[in-house]
Amino acid sequence: MLRDDCSHEKIGRLPSIVRCPIANVREHREAFVLTTDPAWKAVGDIDINTQHPRYVQGNTQADMAALADACTGEVVYGIGGGLAIDTAKYVAAAKGIPLVALPTILSTDAFLTDATGVRENECVRYLLSKAPDTVIIDMEVLCNAPPAMRASGAADVLSIATALWDWQEAEKMGANPSNEQPTPQAIGIASTLLQTLLDNAREIGRGTPTGLKLLLDLLCMEVQLCYQCGHSRVEEGSEHYFVYAIENHLTPPEEGGINAEPLLHGELVGLGILLMAVLQSQPWTQYRHALECLQINYFPAVIARDAIAETLINLSDYVAQHQLPYTVATSLRITPDIAERTIQTILD
Repeated sequence: MLRDDCSHEKIGRLPSIVRCPIANVREHREAFVLTTDPAWKAVGDIDINTQHPRYVQGNTQADMAALADACTGEVVYGIGGGLAIDTAKYVAAAKGIPLVALPTILSTDAFLTDATGVRENECVRYLLSKAPDTVIIDMEVLCNAPPAMRASGAADVLSIATALWDWQEAEKMGANPSNEQPTPQAIGIASTLLQTLLDNAREIGRGTPTGLKLLLDLLCMEVQLCYQCGHSRVEEGSEHYFVYAIENHLTPPEEGGINAEPLLHGELVGLGILLMAVLQSQPWTQYRHALECLQINYFPAVIARDAIAETLINLSDYVAQHQLPYTVATSLRITPDIAERTIQTILD
C-alpha cells in the first residue's frame, strides 16, 4: 500500500502512524471511503480503488449503521476530520475489516482512539469501535488546511486544564469510583502536556510543520495517557459536558434544536474551557490567550448568547439527568446572574 521510504511508528495502543505524502498511497483493495467534500478535495488524486466516496453528515448510531449496511469494500478509509473518521471506525468495526485514517485537519483526537462518539437522547456516548490500523499523516496537507481548522484539535489537549481540575475536585469530594482515582503520575504527565501546549500555542497556531508535529505528538500522548488511566477523566470534564448540552441548540429542528452552520469540535470545547475555568476560579486568561494563538474561534457568531446562558443555567440538571461524572457542573448551581457574568467575563 505504501512505498518503503515512508516513516512508520507504533506507540503503545495507538495506531500505526505513517508519515508520507498522499502521492505515496497505493490502495488496490476495494475501498469504502467515508469523507466530506472539502476533505476529498484536499487529498486530490489519491490512488484509492473506490467507486465513489460517501460524504458523512450525521453523527447518530442510526446514521453510521446505515453506512455500515452499505459498505461492500475490503477496507474502510476515513478521510477528513473527527466525524468522517469516527464514522469510519464504526463501519470498519461493524464489518470486521481493516481501517485506514487520513486526517486532513488535526481537529480532534478521533483518529487515534478506539471509540466512536454518537449523539443519543440529547447527549454523547462512546461506543467501542476500533482504532485505525494505519493513520496516514501528510504534513503538507495538514499545514495547508484553513488556519481556523488545522489545529482545532489542540482543544482536546487544552481541555486538560478544566478536566484535571474537575477530576481532582471529585477526588476531594469522594466522588470518584475506586478505579478512577487520580495518581500523582497521571496528574504530572497531564500537567506537562498542558504546559507544553501553552508554551507552544503560537507555533502550533501558525501551522508550521514543527508546530503541527508537536500537536500530533501531544494528541498521541494525551490519548495514550487516557488508555493508561483506563478512562478519559484527565481530558474530559465539565467543558465537554457543556459542549454535549449546547449541541442540542445547534442540531436540526427534527432533533429538537435550531439550524446552524457546522461547528468544529475544538471551537465548542474552547468555549467550554473558558466558561468552566471561570467557574472554577482558575487563571483562565492564559487559556484564552492560547486559543487566540491557536487561531481557534472560541466564540462562534452562530451560537446565540442566550443559548450559552440557558445551557449554563441548566448544566447541573443536564449532568444529573445523563449521570455524567462529578465536575464543577455537578455541584455549582448556575443562576441567570452567574451565567451572564461568566459569559461577560470571557468577552472582556
